[in-house]
Amino acid sequence: MSNSIIDLSGKVVLITGASGIQGPEHVKLLKQVGVQVVATDIKDTEIILDVTSQESIKKAVQAIIGQYGKIDVLINNAGATGKSSGDWDQIIKVNLTGTYNCCQIIGEKMQQGSIINISSIYGLVGPDFSIYESSEYAGKPMGVPAAYAASKGGVIALTKYFASLYAPKIRVNCVTPGGIFDNQPENFVKKYSAKTMLGRMAKKNEVSGAILYLASDLSSYVTGANIVVDGGLTARV
Repeated sequence: MSNSIIDLSGKVVLITGASGIQGPEHVKLLKQVGVQVVATDIKDTEIILDVTSQESIKKAVQAIIGQYGKIDVLINNAGATGKSSGDWDQIIKVNLTGTYNCCQIIGEKMQQGSIINISSIYGLVGPDFSIYESSEYAGKPMGVPAAYAASKGGVIALTKYFASLYAPKIRVNCVTPGGIFDNQPENFVKKYSAKTMLGRMAKKNEVSGAILYLASDLSSYVTGANIVVDGGLTARV
């Protein structure tokens, strides 16, 4: 891969929430540029990592460093959406506390490199609830719980905090995706797409480019930043 403009050969990348909607796409792209990807999740991965448990994180980090000797890039991809206000504690615990846990525990073990957090457009703007009306997904009414918006706004703030704390050795940035198409109901897709400048939802692999950029030396002078990948939706607000 030495002829590529992006060459991450020899880099060890730890990604949490690797089994989610976007995780497999991030892993696929990173492997194409020579990365040693360590994909973790709460189940179905070789190394189990529960972001809500500091002990689980420490155990996973010990195993990774024991096998590969280092961690160059951390991608905090684990997340919870929830379906109602009753999920407040769990959503905050996974999205905000989980991101904090990983930034703190894993960041302290990194000598240098990049940490990439994942937020959401609803950490920047309030939801337009009209686009969710009369739509169900996975057998439940669609919507955006308050805890989700609060947690994702908090992730952006945490990003700036840890960017300052870990500078200049470790860069800490955030990627903020808009809606990702995942076979949602047609009426929702149409209403959501009409809100974006590009007239559609994102494909699952269209956020991975921003992840790759922040993991690479192309972003060597970028820290504390938030890259919005939303088809122009928030630019109209």
